[in-house]
Amino acid sequence: MNDQRTMIGPTREEATMAENKNDQTGRDLLPAERQDMILSLLTRQSVVTVTELASLLNTTEITVRRDLTILANAGLLKRVRGGAMSLSGTTTRAGSLAPSFAAPVPAPDGISDIPLPAGIDDPNGAKPVIGVMLPEPSFFWPNVIESIRDTAGELGARVVSRESSYDKIDETEILDWIAKEPSLCGIILSPSGRPEIAERTWDWIAHSPVPVVVVERDQPVFGTCYVDSVRTNHHFGVRKAAVHFLQHGHTRIGAAFSDTPTSGVIENGWKHILNDSDRIDCPFILDGIQPYDTSGVDGIVDKIIDTGVTAMLVHSDYLAIAIAQVLERRGKRVPDDVSLISIDGYATPSSRPLTVLRSNSKELGEICVRTLMQRIADPEAATRHIFVDPTLVDRGSVATIA
Repeated sequence: MNDQRTMIGPTREEATMAENKNDQTGRDLLPAERQDMILSLLTRQSVVTVTELASLLNTTEITVRRDLTILANAGLLKRVRGGAMSLSGTTTRAGSLAPSFAAPVPAPDGISDIPLPAGIDDPNGAKPVIGVMLPEPSFFWPNVIESIRDTAGELGARVVSRESSYDKIDETEILDWIAKEPSLCGIILSPSGRPEIAERTWDWIAHSPVPVVVVERDQPVFGTCYVDSVRTNHHFGVRKAAVHFLQHGHTRIGAAFSDTPTSGVIENGWKHILNDSDRIDCPFILDGIQPYDTSGVDGIVDKIIDTGVTAMLVHSDYLAIAIAQVLERRGKRVPDDVSLISIDGYATPSSRPLTVLRSNSKELGEICVRTLMQRIADPEAATRHIFVDPTLVDRGSVATIA
């Protein structure tokens, strides 16, 4: 199960992502961005070297070593001579990692068998092109892009993609570049979570020369541009987490959320549950704390111990891992003393067996392509917003209490 490769550099796709990102932003990566990319890379291979990371991140080896030290001190990776390793040696009490994959989510009715519409081929015989603009490298988006490529290929189309950034970058420049493709038939994209950036992107979408499908983003509340979208149903996901906790006897549950483009949706879903029912006592909700913010993670653990919660809902995976590490240093074990459910579901199989809510990147990518094909085939159809439920993967980090 664990990747046994050593001394492996970034893949061509990862190197291209980093190169494109630096080209687009014209700046050095921020420490948080570098550290996110290091953690993301360690979800796909077990070992990285300082030299490889310096090249991928376009920075110095001294800076990389400093980042690795910060992440190691937070308990998110293991330092080794010349580089770092993922925490793949962590096992369950039974001595083995729990299964990392669950059954795929079926596509919604009416989507799975949509063929490539006739009449969109280039006059010169070129394959129709699907443009893709999704955020910078992470453990989630590359899998979505791979699924988009696979599905497009099965339908006779090809994909042209560029990565956007979570930072302040003009996404319309990327979209203008994609729009120059002569055989472009549609675009799949995820606008920035920053309102000041997203406003221009949504304006571009409103005047797009081809159909657009938006993935993992809702349109602005008072926006006038209505396009098809495909999203993880995070509101239903947190309901799954709440039910799982309750089934194991937990009613006093805390929550902590990193600052990500989807954290607001997840947090709102949790608050809806608390407002609609009195079955859960949630003494605190902490947000905006990153996993490598050691003082912030210590503060979360202080709250856990001081309030006596028996369970925690956490986003993201790495924040959950950091919390578990600090709990154990304080003499508290997971799940014996504190149960955890993490919302991400990608990093934990190679690091720590936590019960997770995981978005299905393969299904999201496939449904995006088929939704786009349906829009091309029937431009006047009603706008569709498709939600894919996340899967709850039980890896035993929720204990049953009396």
